[in-house]
Amino acid sequence: MTRRPFFLFSIFVSWLAATGPVLAQAAPFDMGPERPSVPVAPAPQLPELLPRGPAAQPAPNNDQRSDTSPSARQPERQNRRYILPVPELALTGELDRRSWSIYLTEQQVSGPISLAFSFRNAIVVAPEASRLTVLLNGRQVADEAISAADRPRTVSLEVPAGILQAGSNQIEFRANQRHRTDCDIRSTYELWTRIDPAETFLTLGGQTGTAPSIAEAIRAIGADAKGATSFEVLLPTLGQPGATVPLLRLAQGLSLLAGMPSQSFSFHSQRLPAPRPGHLGIVIGTAAELQPVFPGLPAAAQNGSLLTWAVDPQTDQPVLLITGPRWSDIRAAIDTFVTPLDRALAVRRDVISTQRWSTPDAPLLFGGETLALSQLGMETIEFPGRRVRTNFNLAVPSDFYANAFGEGQLLLDAAFTDAVLPGSHIDVYVNGNIASTVPITSSKGGILRHLPIKVALRHIRPGLNTIGLEAIITTEADTLCAPGSTAAAEPRLAIFNTSEWRMPAFGRIGRTPNLAALAATGYPYARDEEPLQLFVDRFDADTMSAVSTFMGKLALAAGHVIATELVATPTAVGDRNAIFFGSISQMPARLLAQTAIAADGATSWRPASPLAAPAAPTSAAFEQWRTRVSGGIWSGQVSAFQAWLQRNFDISAASLRILPSAEPPFRPSPTHSLLIAQGASPAGEASWTLVTSPTSAELKTSVEMITRLDRWGDVGGRLSAYASKTDTFTVLAENQIDYRSTSNVSLNNYRLVLTNWLSTNVLAYTILLVVFAVIFGLATASVLSRLGRRK
Repeated sequence: MTRRPFFLFSIFVSWLAATGPVLAQAAPFDMGPERPSVPVAPAPQLPELLPRGPAAQPAPNNDQRSDTSPSARQPERQNRRYILPVPELALTGELDRRSWSIYLTEQQVSGPISLAFSFRNAIVVAPEASRLTVLLNGRQVADEAISAADRPRTVSLEVPAGILQAGSNQIEFRANQRHRTDCDIRSTYELWTRIDPAETFLTLGGQTGTAPSIAEAIRAIGADAKGATSFEVLLPTLGQPGATVPLLRLAQGLSLLAGMPSQSFSFHSQRLPAPRPGHLGIVIGTAAELQPVFPGLPAAAQNGSLLTWAVDPQTDQPVLLITGPRWSDIRAAIDTFVTPLDRALAVRRDVISTQRWSTPDAPLLFGGETLALSQLGMETIEFPGRRVRTNFNLAVPSDFYANAFGEGQLLLDAAFTDAVLPGSHIDVYVNGNIASTVPITSSKGGILRHLPIKVALRHIRPGLNTIGLEAIITTEADTLCAPGSTAAAEPRLAIFNTSEWRMPAFGRIGRTPNLAALAATGYPYARDEEPLQLFVDRFDADTMSAVSTFMGKLALAAGHVIATELVATPTAVGDRNAIFFGSISQMPARLLAQTAIAADGATSWRPASPLAAPAAPTSAAFEQWRTRVSGGIWSGQVSAFQAWLQRNFDISAASLRILPSAEPPFRPSPTHSLLIAQGASPAGEASWTLVTSPTSAELKTSVEMITRLDRWGDVGGRLSAYASKTDTFTVLAENQIDYRSTSNVSLNNYRLVLTNWLSTNVLAYTILLVVFAVIFGLATASVLSRLGRRK
């Protein structure tokens, strides 16, 4: 009886072994053509603009927030909308805030929306007294303890219905941080909280199957996990010179509509890359050109101009299709799209758009304005800590000329308690440079009502400027630093947003070369009535990507589309404003001479080899050569004296010259990957700008890097050399300046211009003063000689 079960089990195993291969081959071997095992569903006619994907799981409500690691909760990436416009957001000090806006379409806000953000903080931040707050359109949606010193902390929550709306929506992060143990002012610089852009996003559960208008979709493109925005262009016939002008007009229009701080263009001839957030695919070409790489074109493509959404058959994602039977039809479609963005040159620009990375937009001041800080986005601050800083933005036109003369005024409304000790102070910063200090001398508290603080305009530059207010507060309690004193909530200082900024009248005159004005507002090309001349050395994918990215950034700075014309050779430019793009080996010697670049730079400039030994520090080499040359000790003393004059009296060697010195030729080093140089045309009536690299690949990569938000403002002088390996700029100041009259022609303006010029050129001012004194003395002597009694 005991052997029977084992015998039956053996028979069952033998049967499985014999029939297993038969069961594994469910269908007979077929030599016929392959066919799918299940029917393939046809693609929808017009999918939603956002990449499709499964609907995200409902997020917990505000009372059921979940704190998890970044990998614990992974919503569908297809529905993500990254919200940070920068690669890293750091909130520093005891009180800091950042606000910007994102654009959402009606379809995106029609369903449930959840918010996730991830942060990490310094270990010295006291979690019991520090809070991170998130506001959407002014309504608080999150208020979390800052307790992520060991590892990043992710917070996920559901956004209540009705907070986000179709159109622009303001997002604000605030950090209120306190030190664990230290009450010293220096300890406040150790406080920081960093927001991770890759883990900070909205999950949108809106409608599918519909698409917004083209303009709305471009405004809502957003950014990727690194804060970058990319336009991927499929152009099968890449290399046609006739397509360049309409393509650049399109690139400028797209940049203006999106308004993102870090935008780039890439060109492809065969297929578009895989879709991703912050990305828009664009397909351009005639119907005949697109048929091999983009089958299934609409029938209307054979009849006339067409600009519409279509589905990419390779990625099954919506793309912007611009086509027609001829390139003239494509140009007409682009003009129809871009023309509403054109702005007449006679219309004065009132603001510089910054809302996609800093709200509100910066007002453009032309002199004589008085603005309350509430109009500049500042809120009233009641602060219990030791150091607080707040910023606001303003802008001036490209012909601003008051770098050595003139003072603005900050009319400060503030209050402080009697706990604040004398020696505390309020500092005013302009673009990161301290411009004024107001000491607090009273020991009994006080209220400041429109206290005038003079702010020198020397740090103001054309375009966008950031003004900072920083209060340094010391009290007796900070000296004692009793346990728990860092968490005190009683305000010591208040700064009211009724404070005002008063901009004085300033001189206005254009100056070239001036790359800072080019980066700020597109000067001088943005105000030119004639089309800008462009020379492009080749029309490959890398060069076209670089040109489109650069011109898109220039249009965003100018605030409108800049008309362009293509020239076949540099010699065809003549005496007109022009920009030259390409490899330096393709640039003529005449152009290099006009932009003060060494003639042998076209042949000697090569990218640095990865195995090359690092160059010796410049300072060390300078010290060695100082001792080698004749009179090295005396030269060193002269250099030290010049540095002392510059540091203490702002007097440089250039200000002691009567005639400007010649521009020394610049020779790029192997570490440099990009040069932007500006000079006058041969007749001196126009400005030429050269954008060049050793290779077209370096040109594309470097232009993408310098047009980022954190790098574009570093472009300046007559020449800016960029090193991609170290992400640094070398800026050469201009010696020979050409002054050009702008629209503001008046006697008072010329007086302000002359005053600033004499303040800059000290020696010329001194000579003129001596000449006028001599003339006055001679005139006085002549008058006195005719008076009185003569014998």
